Amino acid sequence: MPTILVVDDELGIRALLSEILTDEGHTVELAENAAQARAVRQRCQPDLVLLDIWMPDVDGITLLKEWAGGGLLPTMPVIMMSGHGTIDTAVEATKFGAAAFLEKPITLQKLLKAV
Repeated sequence: MPTILVVDDELGIRALLSEILTDEGHTVELAENAAQARAVRQRCQPDLVLLDIWMPDVDGITLLKEWAGGGLLPTMPVIMMSGHGTIDTAVEATKFGAAAFLEKPITLQKLLKAV
């Protein structure tokens, strides 16, 4: 099964998404910030990333741009997540290569459809 990297600074979100995705048979890696996400990406090359936009160290859009600039997005699609997202934010994320945008709270149906 695919490996999915979940990047979110909120422990509860990481735990919930991990539980759901693991129950669906996916291998799940977790990161609470951009530094951890970079380390996991180098170690295991995830098949998909669920990336929160608002994080304390480096925001998700900046990390998305970094990965896009490195040519990683064709082999590692990124789905952006935010509880404070706007249409402008979703458009910006898509412009920089995000495969999709999920608004929090994320329903089970939306999550499973996206992955």
